[in-house]
Amino acid sequence: MLNTRYLKWGLLALVCLLNLVVYMSVFQHGGSDIGLYYKYASWMGEGFIPYRDFSVEYPPIALLIFYLPYLATHDFSGYCTAFAVEMMLFGMAGIFLVLGMARRLRVSSGVALLCYTLAVFAIGSITVQRFDLAPAVITLAALYAFCRGKFEVAWVVLAIGLMTKLYPAVLAPLFLIYQWQRDGVRRLLPSLAAFLLTLVLIAGPALWLGKGEFIHSFAVQSGRSLQLESLYASLLLLLNSLGLVSAAPVQGPMSFDVSSPLAEPLAQSAFIIMGLALFSVYVLFLRRTRRDLGLSGQSALSAETTSRIINFSMAAVAVFIIANKVFSPQFILWLCPLIPLFSGRWYKVGWAIFILAACLTWYVYPMYYLGLADGQQVVMNALILRNVLVLLLILLLVLNPSRSAVSSAGMPALATADD
Repeated sequence: MLNTRYLKWGLLALVCLLNLVVYMSVFQHGGSDIGLYYKYASWMGEGFIPYRDFSVEYPPIALLIFYLPYLATHDFSGYCTAFAVEMMLFGMAGIFLVLGMARRLRVSSGVALLCYTLAVFAIGSITVQRFDLAPAVITLAALYAFCRGKFEVAWVVLAIGLMTKLYPAVLAPLFLIYQWQRDGVRRLLPSLAAFLLTLVLIAGPALWLGKGEFIHSFAVQSGRSLQLESLYASLLLLLNSLGLVSAAPVQGPMSFDVSSPLAEPLAQSAFIIMGLALFSVYVLFLRRTRRDLGLSGQSALSAETTSRIINFSMAAVAVFIIANKVFSPQFILWLCPLIPLFSGRWYKVGWAIFILAACLTWYVYPMYYLGLADGQQVVMNALILRNVLVLLLILLLVLNPSRSAVSSAGMPALATADD
């Protein structure tokens, strides 16, 4: 028993050391986005107030993440290194959260660590060239608290995630559905109050400083055209290669987009398509939750229910990514801390699909992005395949049958917040 414990701690230390080396010595630091973060941090360091004194397209917690490395150094090169350290620390936090969730799901800690490490490495340097790993780990923390029965804490963390990046909001209906079905509306109210209070405490000062600019930070993406890497753009490019429609990459004001007679209608329909797809995920989750609670006859979160919550959370995030008219390469990071917790009979297939999708994302951007912009067919094919893989991952997540070892009838309940 003692040797096994030493082996686990040794494996954890080895994974942490490997991540340290890769984050700091293998991943390339810097980039245009880091330059933007540095500019915002410099302005704040000089006493300028965001939303009041300058426009910014990010929520308040994101600005805090940008500013923290600036406290260590005012030099841009040093800032890039400090920012990479910050993302590495978020990545390390993700390791410990993955371990905690793996224990609750009764899956191998070593296998979960291996999957998490491979997923990060497959995504590549964009891990430290964007801040998206931070909201991804915060989202995982919210799920961790929720699956331990600490619902109010989970809603507070979820609100913090929403004030870092908008996408964690897609988990709110899942949290609401489960608590409503398990405990009823009355027990749900304290959680909603904690969520709203946290939003007010974070967003209130920003709204007071500059209401229009703060709202713009969330709405800026809604005015964008059909981005080149989106599912819709890849379908248009595929149809163009078959001679069925006219479509070509074009430089837009914020990114490379796709030019086509169908581009604008698809861009306008994307939000509706996303809403319908998310609604379908929520309805499926409601049905599964009712069944799980009916079979278990207990209020504690079983391993089966925990698995269901995690899988549907991943599905909701993946739908938000793939149904969006913008699919920036860093969005794949949102799934990175969650994918090691994919459980069910097809979990190995799900892991393989995600890692391949991550590798293809890295292949398209940054390796051959100019080739994609030039309309090279090989790169287009890689993009189309990546998007198809994300769609397949969603199907596996929502239709995935449970492993025989994780049955709702025979699995003991997990620990709750009262433990």
